[in-house]
Amino acid sequence: MTTYSIKNNKEKHYAVLEVKGHSGYKEYGSDIVCASISTACIITANLIDKLDLRYNILDLVCDEGYFRLQVNTTDSVTMKVFDNLIETLESIEEQYPKYLKMKN
Repeated sequence: MTTYSIKNNKEKHYAVLEVKGHSGYKEYGSDIVCASISTACIITANLIDKLDLRYNILDLVCDEGYFRLQVNTTDSVTMKVFDNLIETLESIEEQYPKYLKMKN
């Protein structure tokens, strides 16, 4: 199962999204849940970069089975892109609750 967590520190003006694990929906290469999660994460990081907002990325790790994105929350465009990723993950979780869960 894949898990994700969101931390928001309003005092220090940053938000962190962390995604861990593999969904286990299907075998490697056929897992549409894992592919959807990975695609959403990578598109988000690339979009922040393409919008020339990379200075708002405080930390980015994209490894096999692990994604972490920390952003500066003072920029509204960056936060809209970040929030869109959260909404996308929530949608995937709604469709595949056995394979993706939010972790507190």
